[in-house]
Amino acid sequence: MLKFTIITPVYNGEQYIEECILSVKNQTYTCFEHIIVDGGSTDGTLDIIKKYENTYPMRYISEKDNGMYDAINKGFRMADGDVYAWLNSDDMYMPYAFEIVAEVMKNEKIKWCTGVPVVFSPTGIMYNVPKTIPIFVQSFLRKGYMDGRIYSMVQQESTFWRRELWEKVGGVRKECQLAGDYWLWRDFSKYERLYTVDAIVGGFRRHENQKSTNITKYYEEVGSLNLWKKIMAKFKIIRIITNIITLPAHPQFVKIGDIYLK
Repeated sequence: MLKFTIITPVYNGEQYIEECILSVKNQTYTCFEHIIVDGGSTDGTLDIIKKYENTYPMRYISEKDNGMYDAINKGFRMADGDVYAWLNSDDMYMPYAFEIVAEVMKNEKIKWCTGVPVVFSPTGIMYNVPKTIPIFVQSFLRKGYMDGRIYSMVQQESTFWRRELWEKVGGVRKECQLAGDYWLWRDFSKYERLYTVDAIVGGFRRHENQKSTNITKYYEEVGSLNLWKKIMAKFKIIRIITNIITLPAHPQFVKIGDIYLK
């Protein structure tokens, strides 16, 4: 039975951390561990974390760190699961997320997978469900085209990977402040293709005062577009190519109905 390790980095996240915790605690698949890495919060975050201590497979540490990605790497050094993911303290999983990914990962050739990307409002209402489910061509991902300008981003909150893939790339680049997931996906794609699952497994919460709204800083870490990339972005070249070559029968597209209804 595959064991999941979920890392949640947090610093002064009292507004949403409880909903994040409950989205992990209430999973229908019970073979998991939740490691919360607190950066020395000064608000009520620790009180909320301690409230759930010994109520589900969760452990936490609280100490100063060098930012979110340092906290994430630290958390995974404590991990003993087979399948990894991280969930930021303001985001949430669907209650069946681990169950679906565990079924998908029974196929040993799948080393990482992602679900349908969605967004949550500050009050937890889901929206922005895409009309077309994105599939990510390995060579395009490796070249960094999936950055939100040229093509869709890979949603971190919906992405899971095997421990050996994480160990192969050496973790997330700790010098990053915002775009660590972008570089992690590029590193993963050097070795393995990303599979898209036709199910919503998690989502990103959009609200005021979150770090990820600093899109200028994010793209400073990703890098500027050269002339060719600007042309690709303007004319949606990668999107058109991807839509042509990634039909629903594409081998990187995993239909949950085929798993549960066979």
